[in-house]
Amino acid sequence: MGSPNVGILLSTYNGEKYLPQLITSILKQTYANWHLYIRDDGSSDNTVSVIHEFVSRDPRVEFINCEKGKNLGVVHSFFSLLENVDVDFYMFSDQDDYWLPDKVEKTLNRMLSLEHKKIPICVYTNLKVVDKDLKGNSLLLSRSWQSFQELLFTNNAYGCTMMINQLVKDLINFDQINYANIFMHDWWLALITAAFGKVSYINEPTILYRQHGDNQVGASNKSFVSICKRVLDNHKDRQKLQQSINYAEELLSEYDECQFNTDDYRYVLNYGKLHQNSSLGHNIKIGIITPPKMVHKMKELFYVYILVMYSKDYIKKK
Repeated sequence: MGSPNVGILLSTYNGEKYLPQLITSILKQTYANWHLYIRDDGSSDNTVSVIHEFVSRDPRVEFINCEKGKNLGVVHSFFSLLENVDVDFYMFSDQDDYWLPDKVEKTLNRMLSLEHKKIPICVYTNLKVVDKDLKGNSLLLSRSWQSFQELLFTNNAYGCTMMINQLVKDLINFDQINYANIFMHDWWLALITAAFGKVSYINEPTILYRQHGDNQVGASNKSFVSICKRVLDNHKDRQKLQQSINYAEELLSEYDECQFNTDDYRYVLNYGKLHQNSSLGHNIKIGIITPPKMVHKMKELFYVYILVMYSKDYIKKK
C-alpha cells in the first residue's frame, strides 16, 4: 500500500502579495505525496497569474476554477473545494501563512496513530504568530480544548493547521448547509468532529501565522487593555454568542438526536431553539442547566449575563 494522498485546499482572494511565499513553503514539505487544490474566489489583483505560474512549475498544484472565479465567500469556497476533491486526508490553507517544512508529515503521523479508519478525526496544531515579514516567536495557543461543549462556544482549532479524514467529510451535508449559520469552516469541522468523533491537538507550531490588517480572521489580542475594553463594550461577545447559537441551530437542523451523546444534545437543543423562544426567564433556566462552556469561569459568568440580559438579541426577526 502506498503512502496516503493528502489534499491541501486553498481558497484565494486578492492574495498576490503573500501567496508565492505560502506555495513555496508547501513545495518544501518533507512529505511529498500531497496535492494542492486552489480555488480563486473572484480576485481582482494578480492572484490568478501567481497561481498559473506555480501550476506550470509543479504538477501537484492544480487550479480548479481557471475561469473567472465566482465570489462565494470564504466558508462556501472552502466547502466547495472539500466537496469536489477526493483524497485520503484533507488539509486547509490560508493564502498568507508560511508552512514549516514538517507540517504535513507531523500532522499525518498523528492522524495515522489514531483510529482514522473507524471514526471521524480532526488533528490540529499550535501556531507561531509572526508579523508581515515572518518575524516573531510567540505561540498563539496557550491553552487548548477539544470537547464539543467548549468548542460550541469558542473555537481554538484553526483551519490552517487542520487535517481531517474522509469520515469527517462524510458528515457534511453539502446540499443542506445553511451558510448563514456557519461563521467559519474550521469551527464547523471541529464541532461536528467533536460531536461524532475525535479532535486531537499537537502542542507544537507547524505554521507561521501572519498577523496584519488583511487577515479575515486573526489572533485575539490578549492584552489587559483589550480585556478591559471587552468587558465595557460587549458587542463582539454578543456576536460570538449569536454565532454559537447559529451553529446549534444548524446542528439541530442537520443531525438526529440519536447521533449525539445525551449531554451534548441538551446543549444543541437548548441553544438551537433559542431563536424561537428566547426570553429573560427562559434564558436564566438555560444559563443554569446548560451554561456556556468557557476556559475561564469568570468568562462563563459573563456569557451567562449576556445570554440573560440580551435575550432579545436571539429572536429571529420575521
